Amino acid sequence: MVTSPKPQPEAPVPEWISRFVADIPSAVALFDPEFRYLAANQRWLNSFGIVGEQLIGQPHDQIDPPSAPILMELHRRALSGETIEASLPGDGEAGEGGTHRIISTRPHRDNQGTIRGVIATLRDAMAIATDKTLQYATDALTGLAGRHAFMARVRSAIAPESGARRAAAIFLLDIDNFKGVNDLYGASIGDAVLRVIANRLLAGTRSRTMPAPRGGEFGAPQRMDIVSRLGADEFAIILGSAAPSPADAEVFARRLLQLAVSPVLVGEQRIRLSANIGYIITTEQHRSEDDAMRDVDVALQEAKERGPNNVKAWEPALTSTVGRRLALLDQLRCALDENQFVLHYQPIQRLHDDRVVGAEALLRWNHPSDGLVAPAAFLPVLEESGLIVPVGCWVLRETVRQMQVWQMLYGRDLLDWVSVNVSARQFNDPSILLETLAEIRDSGFPLSRIKIEITESAVMRNPEVTRSVLSELQELGIRIAIDDFGTGYSALGAVRDYQVDMIKIDRGFTARVDTEDGRELVLAMLKIARIYGADVVAEGVETVVERDFLRRSGCGYGQGYLFAKPMDGSFFGAFALTHLVETGDAAD
Repeated sequence: MVTSPKPQPEAPVPEWISRFVADIPSAVALFDPEFRYLAANQRWLNSFGIVGEQLIGQPHDQIDPPSAPILMELHRRALSGETIEASLPGDGEAGEGGTHRIISTRPHRDNQGTIRGVIATLRDAMAIATDKTLQYATDALTGLAGRHAFMARVRSAIAPESGARRAAAIFLLDIDNFKGVNDLYGASIGDAVLRVIANRLLAGTRSRTMPAPRGGEFGAPQRMDIVSRLGADEFAIILGSAAPSPADAEVFARRLLQLAVSPVLVGEQRIRLSANIGYIITTEQHRSEDDAMRDVDVALQEAKERGPNNVKAWEPALTSTVGRRLALLDQLRCALDENQFVLHYQPIQRLHDDRVVGAEALLRWNHPSDGLVAPAAFLPVLEESGLIVPVGCWVLRETVRQMQVWQMLYGRDLLDWVSVNVSARQFNDPSILLETLAEIRDSGFPLSRIKIEITESAVMRNPEVTRSVLSELQELGIRIAIDDFGTGYSALGAVRDYQVDMIKIDRGFTARVDTEDGRELVLAMLKIARIYGADVVAEGVETVVERDFLRRSGCGYGQGYLFAKPMDGSFFGAFALTHLVETGDAAD
C-alpha cells in the first residue's frame, strides 16, 4: 500500500511572519502538521479567549477543547490538500443573531509546494451577519429602513386577515435629476441633502429610524409608519394605520412632496430640488407586495410624465397604459438598432430677404408597417425611458453627416446652421451629450454651425446645473436657442441669466398677432431679445399677415408652413438651393 509522505514539521516561524499575521484584519492562525500553534493574531486570540504569551507550540485541543473536534477535522483535511470551511457554533444558532462563526482552513505550502502546515481564518459574529440581518439592514446613509424591511412590511400590511385583505397606503417619492446635484456640488453635499430629506420625511410621518434587530424580529411596530430609502434618490412610505380616504391620501402625498422640494441649506449652498410622488391604496387585486409596488411605480411614472412636482394616485387604467407603453418601448429599441429613425428638416428663413439660412432637425420614426409616426406618439416614451439619450446622440451625428453631404453637393453657402433639439433628460445628465459634441469637434466639423435648442421650462428647472452645462456647451462653440419662448417659468430670466444666442417665439403667440394683446406680447418678447442681444425666430408662421407683422416689427427669422413643411434631407437640399438662386446669393 502506497501512503502519502507525512508533512514535515515546520521550522520556527520568522519574526516577520508573526508580525504579518498580527496585522491581518481577519482572525488568522498558523498551525504546524501536529496541530500546534506557530502564530496567531489578536483577533484570533480574542475569538477563543486565549492568552497569547504561552500559545506558540501548544496544540489547539489543549487551548480550547470545545472547538477542537471541528477544527481538528478541518486541519486533517487541509493537510491532505483541501481548502474547506465549516460552521463553528457559538452562543447562538445560525440565522438567529447569535455568535455563529465560520472557520476556513487551507494548506500552507513552501516554495516547492510541500505542505508545511495549515492556515485557519475565522469570521465571527462581528464579521459575518446572518442572511436575515443582511436583508433587513438599514440604509447606512440615512438610517431609514432598507428595501427588504420595507417589502416585508408591505407584505404584512396586505396579508389576508379573517379572510379579507386589508388596504394599505403606500407612497413612492423620486427626486428629479439628483445626479446633477452630485455632479455640481460633490457627493458629500449630495449625501447631506439626502439625509435632510430623510429626516424631513421621518418628521412628517409617525416613523423613526429603523431599530436594530432584536430577537429575530425586524422593523417597527405595525402601527408605526415606515419610511424607506429604496434607491439612490427614491424613498417609499407605508402608513401603519388603516388606509386613509382617497382625499386624505392626496393631501398627505402633497405634504410629503412639499417636504422634499423645500430648499435645502447645506453650508453656504441653498439647493432647490424637484420631485414626484405616486401613491396607491391597495385593493383586493394586490395579492402580493410585488403587485402593490408595481402599481405604485406605475403611478410614479405617470406623475413624472406630467412634469416636475406632481402627485398621482394609482388607478387600474394606468397599469394597462403602462403595458402599452412598454410594448412601444420595445419597438423603439428595435427602431434604434435597425435604423428606423430618420430626420426631416424645416427651413428657417430670414424675413427681410426670404433667404433660407437655417433649419431645424426634426426626429421621425419610419415604422416598418405604419410609415412615418408623429413625434408626439413616441417622444414621451423616449424621454421617460432614457432612450432619448442614445437617440439624441444619433440625431447630432446624423445632422452633421447631412450637413456635410449638402456642403459637398451645393457648397458651404447653402446653409448657415441647423438647430437640434435637446431634451431635459439629455441636458440634466449631459456627459454623453458633451462627449458626442467633443467627438464631432475633433473630427473637424465647426460646432458653430449647430444650434442646441432646449425648452425654456427645462432651462429654468435647475438653474445651477443649467448654468454649468451651458457654459461647457458655449466653450465648445455651440450656440444656444431657447425653444417655446414665453411658455415656461421665466422668459426674461432665461435670456438674462444664460446669455443665449437665440429665442424661438412659441407658435401659440405667433398665431395671435391678429389680436391686440397678441401683438403686444410678441413686441414685448422682441424687445427683451434686443436688450440682451439675442436673435429671434418666430415659429408657426402660417399666414402672410403673420409674416408681414413680424417683418415690420423687426423679427429676424421665421419658421412655419407658410414657408415650407419639414422634408427629408434630399428634398431640403434642393429647396434651399432654389431659394439661394432666387435671392441672388448663389455663387457665380
